[in-house]
Amino acid sequence: MAPHHGLRSYQTNDIATANQAQLILMLYDGALQAVNKAMQCMDQKDVAGQSTHILKAHDIINELSLALDLKKGGDLSKTLEQLYQFVLNQLLQANIDSEKIYLESIVKVLSPLRDAWNRLAETAPEPSAPPESGPPGTRFAARC
Repeated sequence: MAPHHGLRSYQTNDIATANQAQLILMLYDGALQAVNKAMQCMDQKDVAGQSTHILKAHDIINELSLALDLKKGGDLSKTLEQLYQFVLNQLLQANIDSEKIYLESIVKVLSPLRDAWNRLAETAPEPSAPPESGPPGTRFAARC
């Protein structure tokens, strides 16, 4: 077994056994990691790498936005939606202008949210085993 295959299996298992708070935390971590990599690419004048990492961050934030339940979440969901839209706009501007200031503002917005989800994930109960029957992926049907 190649080391890459083992890592992928570990990551898949990590995701499959995570509770909802841990999954959202993983998304925030992925977005912040992509933003930091985009800043590194900007420093190295690697426009292709910059775009790749900005697009990855964009996709993650877009998924977080789509997962919001604006009816059940009330004002909190609406505020998160506004923050996500701000972040998406900053990502677009960063890619157009190749300016780190946009990415730095994203880190300032996402870091406290990530820390809050981390605290929540630490106190959340462990997930129960997935149901034996039913279509794959139904366990993740809940929305934020």
